[in-house]
Amino acid sequence: MNKFKKMVTLLALFIAIFALGNLIASASTTELSKEQKLKYYKQYEEIVSEINSGNPNSSLELGPFADFNSEDFIKPSEFKKYAIERSNIEFNIVSDSNTSITPFSIKTVKSNGASVAVTINGFFNTQYSDVHKRQMFSGINSITTKTSKGKWTKSTSSGYSARLLDGGRTYEITVSGTITINNLSSSHNIVVEFYCNANGSVS
Repeated sequence: MNKFKKMVTLLALFIAIFALGNLIASASTTELSKEQKLKYYKQYEEIVSEINSGNPNSSLELGPFADFNSEDFIKPSEFKKYAIERSNIEFNIVSDSNTSITPFSIKTVKSNGASVAVTINGFFNTQYSDVHKRQMFSGINSITTKTSKGKWTKSTSSGYSARLLDGGRTYEITVSGTITINNLSSSHNIVVEFYCNANGSVS
């Protein structure tokens, strides 16, 4: 039987409902004292707790006080607006783009607002099936995830879970992790599918 290894990159682009630049752009131009910063931070903690309590789908986490730069401290009312928008992110795959030159696929996940690209790299094994008379998936070498802005931290040691579908023609991959931007983290599970055609090309 012929075995092949395929490397595929999926670009999950979600247009989040928050404007990433607004948090920094609206920061106060007046230098705050450490006491004022601590007061703001305390209010940020209360805001995040309130949002998470009122929204069962919200998983916001505030970064440590030590990680905040002076320009990160904005009015609590502005932070609350930003945090509410972050808590309401929804992912919807709306378009795919494939190229015949290399096994490359783009998944686009959209909402409203600014954009962050989540790139999912899949390295697979395929094997010819005498029964099906075609190439099929035979295993996963690795799945990696990164973002174009902020930081992606995987939730488990592997960072993903996988299901083999369609008799071995499709892998459903769920990547799980947190995105941290502007000292605010939110947890996400992003589901994408990789397809193996009869010749062993993966998209």
